[in-house]
Order: sequence, then C-alpha cells, then structure tokens
Amino acid sequence: MKHKASAWFLITRPLNVVIAGLSIMLAAALANSFLACGTAWVAVLSGMLITAGANVINDICDVDIDRLNKPTRMLPAGRLSLRAAKCYTIILFACGIFFSIFVNLPAMLIAGGSTIVVIAYSFWFKRQPLIGNFAVSLIAALAFIFGAVAACPETHVTSSVRALYGGRAGIFPALLAFFFHFGREIVKDIEDQIGDRSASARTLPLAYGLQTAQIAATAAFVFLAGIVLVPFALGYYQQPYLSIILIGIYPALAYAVFMVWRKPETKYMRRTSYILKADMLVGLAAIFLGSPR
Repeated sequence: MKHKASAWFLITRPLNVVIAGLSIMLAAALANSFLACGTAWVAVLSGMLITAGANVINDICDVDIDRLNKPTRMLPAGRLSLRAAKCYTIILFACGIFFSIFVNLPAMLIAGGSTIVVIAYSFWFKRQPLIGNFAVSLIAALAFIFGAVAACPETHVTSSVRALYGGRAGIFPALLAFFFHFGREIVKDIEDQIGDRSASARTLPLAYGLQTAQIAATAAFVFLAGIVLVPFALGYYQQPYLSIILIGIYPALAYAVFMVWRKPETKYMRRTSYILKADMLVGLAAIFLGSPR
C-alpha cells in the first residue's frame, strides 16, 4: 500500500511539476507583485495540476514503449494500474482547468488550450517528427505567458499584454524556454529510439536518421546560446543574469551538443536529458536574479 501511495505522486514527475510552478510564479512576479496577487497563486496551482495530468497521460500513452525504454516507471513496473492512471489524469486536468476559471479569461483560455495540445500530443503528435517536439516546447513556453497574464486583474488585461510584449514579463522567458525544451526533446528522441522503433513511431531520428536529429538538436542549442544574450543586451535583465548564463547555462548547452555527437547512445542521452532538466532551474534563477527590482 505504501508503494502504491507513492506511485500516485511519482507518476506526476514531481520535478517537472515544480519547474512548471516556478515558471508560472516567476512570470507572475515579473509582471506584477506576486505576493500581492492572489490570482497568481491560483494560476500556479492550476498550472501544476495540468502539468501533472500531462505527465500521467504521457505515461499512459507510452506504457508499451516504456516497457523497453524505462521499465521502472510506475505503469510498466505495475505500481499503478492503467485504469487508475486514466481516472487520475482526468481528475488532474479537470481540477487544473477549474482553478484557471478563478484567474481570468485569458488564463482560462491558455489552460484549456494547453490541455487540448497535451492530449493531442500524447495520442497523435508525440510519435511524429518535429511536430511533437514543437508541441511540448510550446506548452513549456506558455507557462510563462500564463503566469504573466494571471498576475494582472481582468480589468487590466491590456496592461498585461503590453507587459508581455515589453519583454519583462513572459515573452523573453517563454522564447528561451521554447528553444531549450525543443533541443531537449530531440535529445530524448535520440535516447528513446529502441522503444520508439518497436512502436513504429516516426520521431526525428527514426524518420530522417540520427544525423538529422543531431543537427536539429545542435541548431536549437546554438540558436538558444545566441538569443539568450538578447534580453541582457537590450537592458531587460541585469548583470547577475549574464553571469549565471555564462557559468550555468552555456556549459550545459556545450555538454549537450558534445554528447549528442560523440555519445548518442541511450544511457548517455538519458544523462544529458537529466542534466538539461536540472539546468532549467538555473535558467529560472538567472531570470529571477537578473530582473530589475
């Protein structure tokens, strides 16, 4: 019973959920005073619930593949039944969208739209080249837009949009998150080739070859390495941002590119994927500490 109870928690991939919550919280803090904005707290809860639901439905759709790629996950390991997981993801999505209603209309539309994209990704897009990578990256980017919009009351939606396009709220973090996730998703495609091939998936390395996937991942990381300097160059973020980027982000990107070309085997790509996931927290810290108070 103890193991099953922990399975309900672990199947949501808690680190992913925490990163989503911090992303929303950060964007809300940049757009407005987070602590003074009750709707931002509700948005964080909503976003974390939807992220948890997304992770569960992803495991449901990948259960056959995970028996080969990641047999220790909750479903292939038998720690949670498929039927229970299906009910769980419905509840998580429903609660996430429900709470978004109490934020504002733009936030509710983003929450509902993100949920639709997540479901489409899990059932159809995931096993297609590039479109699946694009969908995941878009959802990750929308977390920042969601937080920035949520930090402004409904009567100030115009001000919220202006803040977004001004770059200090959601736009720059969303753009950086998009390309970071896009490169990482291709790394994961390279990692999961064995299981994906058994399921006749058409991910980028399987549909167009390993070299094409290596080039695509490298292009995403190199482009990110360039645009990550733009907010600092334009004066939106201050010196701490640049220092953390140079010390904490560039080495991770360089490592990822090196590993993609030199050691594209499953175990090395899994390690690279984990490092990139942890580095997301570094990126959030750079934006938070580098933003003008």
